[in-house]
Amino acid sequence: MAFLLARRKEDLMTLAADLDLTFEASFTKLKLKELIVKSPDYVFDVIWKMLDGIVEERTKGEEKAEKEKIRKEKKEEREYELEKLRIQAQRIANIPNSAENVQTPNKPIHETFHKFNMQEDISLNLTLFERHAELTFLPKKDWVQKLIGLIPIEIAHLIAREPADKCNDYDHVKDLLLQRFKLSSEKFRQLFLFHQKDDEKTWQDFQHELQTYFDGWTLGLKVNTYDQLRELIIADQMKEKAPYDLREHFLDEWSTINSPIELAKKFEDYEDVRRTIKPKQFKSFAKGSSNNHKYFRGQEHFHPGNNGNEKKYFQSKRTVYDKRIKQLTCSYCKGPGHYAVDCTKRRKDSKN
Repeated sequence: MAFLLARRKEDLMTLAADLDLTFEASFTKLKLKELIVKSPDYVFDVIWKMLDGIVEERTKGEEKAEKEKIRKEKKEEREYELEKLRIQAQRIANIPNSAENVQTPNKPIHETFHKFNMQEDISLNLTLFERHAELTFLPKKDWVQKLIGLIPIEIAHLIAREPADKCNDYDHVKDLLLQRFKLSSEKFRQLFLFHQKDDEKTWQDFQHELQTYFDGWTLGLKVNTYDQLRELIIADQMKEKAPYDLREHFLDEWSTINSPIELAKKFEDYEDVRRTIKPKQFKSFAKGSSNNHKYFRGQEHFHPGNNGNEKKYFQSKRTVYDKRIKQLTCSYCKGPGHYAVDCTKRRKDSKN
């Protein structure tokens, strides 16, 4: 009868109920087993099949409940995303938040608020938070306390370092977060260019997300007319086609030059300067020093071959020459092997 003890207590209680046995919820598995075995209807094969059926039915019920839970969570997440996009569209279009545009959430107050996604525009996160706080009648004096539970711990520490009379002032905290974490136009541009569709979202969601990033990019640069938009797109294409030396040279002002005419002039001036400098450098190198003449004379008479001494001499001369080659160095972190435009340290610092 050990197979009975291997089952869950709830399964044994269900089996006892099916056998019309009297028991209490406080019974242990051992008492339930003895009660079932002493039942006048106890037949090993029958009890075995009944218990298997009970376990199978319970398992199916648990799987169904889990699927229903996942479905509800996805539905709530989708409603949250739609509400977020609706708020973003209203904010861009400068539409006031009226009662007609507000849908009262069905979820309890503790489930209404969602954690901040710091990869998105901070103002969008704050607008969504304020909307939910108003809909759930959360007193404004408690907004900061609720907000701290929705943001990463390092940002909460930033708020905690504020003076005592200001760290609980939501308007002050809001200004602090907007100043510190609002996405730049360049960040919106990168999100617009490299954003990928989530498999769990619809194409309409993807369209709204791209529109949000595009609006953040263009509105941040105050692009309000077709001519300004045309210049922005042309300038962006010119930047995409520019070689690395141009990107590195104009790195500090790269994201602020949005006029194709200004960009073309800067590129032309830079290349004109390069054309005047290169011939001088070549002439100086051709003239060379006495060491250079010695090197080339040595190279004419010593080539790698079967003779070990000649090969050793030639390799030593090549080593001397290789050391004169300028190493590729980053102008930002001074590290070797990459330009500043590809510097990972610079990208991390710009995010912070």
